[in-house]
Amino acid sequence: MSREQRPRDARGTHTRAVHGPEGSASGAMSSAIVHSATFSFSSLEALEAEKALGPAGAYYQREGHPTLHACERRLAALDGAEVALLFSSGMAALSCAWLATLSAGDHVLVLDQCYGGTHGLLQWGAERLGWTYDLVDARDPAGWERAFRRETRVLHVESPTNPTLCVVDLARAATLAHRHDALLYVDNTVATPVGQQPLAHGADLVIYSVTKSIGGHSDLLAGSVVGSAARLERVWKARKVFGPVPDPALAWQIERSLKTLPLRVTRANANALELATRLKSHAAVAQVFYAGLPGHPGHETARSQMSLGFGPLLSFEVRGGAAAAVATANAFRLIRHGPSLGGVESLASLPAATSHVQLGAEGRDRAGIPEGLIRLSAGIEDADDVWADLEQALAHAALPTRA
Repeated sequence: MSREQRPRDARGTHTRAVHGPEGSASGAMSSAIVHSATFSFSSLEALEAEKALGPAGAYYQREGHPTLHACERRLAALDGAEVALLFSSGMAALSCAWLATLSAGDHVLVLDQCYGGTHGLLQWGAERLGWTYDLVDARDPAGWERAFRRETRVLHVESPTNPTLCVVDLARAATLAHRHDALLYVDNTVATPVGQQPLAHGADLVIYSVTKSIGGHSDLLAGSVVGSAARLERVWKARKVFGPVPDPALAWQIERSLKTLPLRVTRANANALELATRLKSHAAVAQVFYAGLPGHPGHETARSQMSLGFGPLLSFEVRGGAAAAVATANAFRLIRHGPSLGGVESLASLPAATSHVQLGAEGRDRAGIPEGLIRLSAGIEDADDVWADLEQALAHAALPTRA
């Protein structure tokens, strides 16, 4: 694996998504699915030479695989990264990124507004592996400085956050982390690699739930970590030890989805902005969380570091609290009700009952997540049809529930 920094690909986002890395446009139009977990060699010397390639080799599927490599190269090209690694889920990707860096006694800083599964991993690591951690408020970056310790190894952020869409100034976060000899890890799932490139703003590693917008069709489970070859080698060793490697057919499916990622993201982002704008003036809605709205506190930062829009995810608080939100969600007809985001279908969930249930009411209040919040992942349907469903469902928020 080369340790030299690759020159930045000057081709446009759509071109890189369709054609993959430069120099790869020859032969079959679709990558081959190599249905083999084990590879044989003509001699011990040949076996050892292949094994020495590490993640770039094809010695045994848990260590590296040709079909995975094809997808990983395309992922890296989209992120402007040297290397990408695939995992069997987003949480597997995040876990291996942290396991590659944190030891007993090490300290990690994480946004209070991060994904609920990230909170679960923090608690698990603290109880079983001896990590320590503190939560910092995404809305108060000026206060992060005080939370760093001598043993802080990682500042982990999302931008925009899930589900309240706080925006982090990534360059500022990178400067802060590096000043304290810590690394900046960015969960870029909501923005996607075509909507935001954290490495260009100083991040050390970028993590994705590929299940979401990258996969984009609600039919696969995977994750990815991207970054420099030196950083990724340690993450690769964690993946090799714990084994969360996707199968070749899934890697091929992800690579195919990447070819249409900019198209899907552009459409979903445009729908999200249109729906957020309309929801903002709806009588049944108390507040809307979306960085694309000019009044959002992170709007200007998002404009400067995001592209193709402001992400497909928005959230809104229904007047009347949790009961009104449940009544609204139960009344959706076109919008699907489920615990994910980033698919071609518009999908809604109640964070208090799904992604952030483990925080409890007190933890959600601390993170600024209202009990009456509905998270909406805008799909690629006609925006007017999704809006019509929102309007008829919100009419149920004011109706009394049956005993």
